[in-house]
Amino acid sequence: MIGGSGAFKEVLVKSGVNGQIGSLLQGLPLDPLVTAWLVTAVIRACVGSATVAGLTAAGLVEPLIADGGAEPNLMVLAIGAGSLAFSHVNDAGFWLFKEYFNVSLADTAKSWTVMETIVAVVGLAGVLVLSLFVSA
Repeated sequence: MIGGSGAFKEVLVKSGVNGQIGSLLQGLPLDPLVTAWLVTAVIRACVGSATVAGLTAAGLVEPLIADGGAEPNLMVLAIGAGSLAFSHVNDAGFWLFKEYFNVSLADTAKSWTVMETIVAVVGLAGVLVLSLFVSA
């Protein structure tokens, strides 16, 4: 999983697609930390893997850091928080929780998915609070 997502990120970087996407993202009227979180959360919802979401998002939002728009350490935290959002059936953790606690698919979505998303949102809130004390 890590190798595949790292390779995918490198394809985006080497092809210059990350720069084009980064330019589009810079045009958004959002804090770069929120943008990084959103990009990661959307990728996580689409593919299910936190690892793929985090590594792919890192390549996509790198231009936001390179242009001095965000503190790199806080971007790492924002991406990490976003990678937890919206866990579903494509996530191994989802199935571990479901099987270990012997709960239904619907109940796993209601509990695990919601809990992971709450953790992601609280993580973003923490990063935004930290950003008040750290300058880029």
